[in-house]
Amino acid sequence: MSRVDTFRKWVNAPLVLTVGLLLVYGAVVVRSATAGFSAGDAMFGRQLFGIGLGLVLLVIAWAIDYSRLEGWLGPLTVANALLIISPRIPGLGAHVSGATAWLEIAGIRLFQPSEPAKLLTILIMAIVISQYKGRIERWQDVARVMLYLAVPFGLILLQPDLGTGLVFIAITMGMLLVGGLKARWFLILALAGVVLVGVAFKAGVVAQYQIDRMLVFLDPEVDPRGAGYNLQQSRIAIGSGGLTGKGLAQGTQSNLNFLPERHTDFIFSVLGEELGFMGAVMLLGLYLALLMVTLEISASARDLFSSLIAVGLISMWTFQILQNMGMTMGLMPITGIPLPFMSFGSSFMITNLAGTGMLLSVWARRRVV
Repeated sequence: MSRVDTFRKWVNAPLVLTVGLLLVYGAVVVRSATAGFSAGDAMFGRQLFGIGLGLVLLVIAWAIDYSRLEGWLGPLTVANALLIISPRIPGLGAHVSGATAWLEIAGIRLFQPSEPAKLLTILIMAIVISQYKGRIERWQDVARVMLYLAVPFGLILLQPDLGTGLVFIAITMGMLLVGGLKARWFLILALAGVVLVGVAFKAGVVAQYQIDRMLVFLDPEVDPRGAGYNLQQSRIAIGSGGLTGKGLAQGTQSNLNFLPERHTDFIFSVLGEELGFMGAVMLLGLYLALLMVTLEISASARDLFSSLIAVGLISMWTFQILQNMGMTMGLMPITGIPLPFMSFGSSFMITNLAGTGMLLSVWARRRVV
């Protein structure tokens, strides 16, 4: 086999190119968003560290043959549960933004366990769903799949982190769609979800700030100086960007500190203000390329298990992209879901790059026609 053939076997060039462009684009926007912080240089350095470590884990994830893990359903489920619940262990967790979701030792904040738990959940669900060979029809089968979802989802809600919990649901629903779940079951699960949400609101399980966010979503003009403040400032920022934007580090909403969480949850608002409509279209084009390449990898996978891994990543990225962009414009309720490859955060960046490595592994071991 020639070097060119070897390269084509192991490397999906469109995926590598797209992710590389997203990393550069994200680094530029994060640098601009953090320019106004007193610790802006240090924050940008942490972001670059996250990218570097993420690339190392990408290579490691790339080298793994995931078919060897199909018999590890029990150990992976236990490991995932322990990972998610680890911040709740006394002395190990840090309480940030209303949730105990970070590991912290001796005052040093390490990482957010729920991020790598997304990838473990994708592996777990791929193992479970692939066992049904594309036909999930009996209620017992559906209940078994939902049980494996309930473990990480329930533990995430204990933090509490509803936004991340929704990502786990999106991952599972996308994988079930490809895994052979009948249409009637999607309807039943949707109705059950609505009932559970109603019960949660009635029982007082949903926090007040989450109720306020829902009210703001239904009426963006309500409480403009309180619960609706973030959305109001975000819409102003995006709308003021116009066609080409105000220029990097020239956004008034971000530089004058009107826009909260501008480097994390509302990074798209910064992009919209500083790079305008054209900058947003460029980002959407990169995301479309990412999802199309991932879909191609899923279609060429050697078996259903490998295909489901790619589908899980498609579902994760699609939901996070639509939810994050939508919430900045008032099209979706506000949640703490960051934007893939763009938002500030080492744990999030490392997870996305490790997921890319999993895709490259599926591609390298694809079915050759």
